[in-house]
Amino acid sequence: MAAHRVHPQSQVTGISFLPTATDVPADQHHKRGHSCLPTRKCLVTSCVAFLVLGVVATAIAVGITFGILTKPADRTYHPCRTASQHPGFLCEDRTTCLLPSLLCDGKMDCEDGGDESAAYCGQMPSSLPQNLIFKCPNRKTWIYVDRVCDIRNDCGDCSDESVSQCPACPGWRCDTVFFADCACIPRSRCRNGIQDCADWSDENLCND
Repeated sequence: MAAHRVHPQSQVTGISFLPTATDVPADQHHKRGHSCLPTRKCLVTSCVAFLVLGVVATAIAVGITFGILTKPADRTYHPCRTASQHPGFLCEDRTTCLLPSLLCDGKMDCEDGGDESAAYCGQMPSSLPQNLIFKCPNRKTWIYVDRVCDIRNDCGDCSDESVSQCPACPGWRCDTVFFADCACIPRSRCRNGIQDCADWSDENLCND
């Protein structure tokens, strides 16, 4: 007895298949190969690139603003002696000799403004000619050499007014009552009715 075999046809419902590469026309396949569709990797790469460029641009801007990337003009320091016999700063005209304290004071005293240039005023006191400054023992305070022996306690410990620094007193030398006076008082304070010296010599011996 012959067997009756039935081969059921496969029925697929609700499922659609994407066309394979062989089903896509050649012209569409060519266009798809050259299309630029944004992907997550592309977006991340672009963001990182823009971020790096932004950081570099900011660093350059800050460097220019604060003078970090700007190299100051090279200048040669020319020494001179002032009328008061202090070491001074000779301007480019080779005639004007400035007191050290006029250097980098915010006012141009040299005709070409060399006394206010970044070469000297950029990183004080290291950028200043070292023979024009006096460094106090505390290594934190410094003054110009023409401020030494001016009867003012600029260093705070009288080191800029000590006898070793100032053998000659322009006023009256004594052991002062006030520490700020160090060991020399102006003659204008002699015989003014106020004790400045421990031995009263400013009122008894000093001549104004």
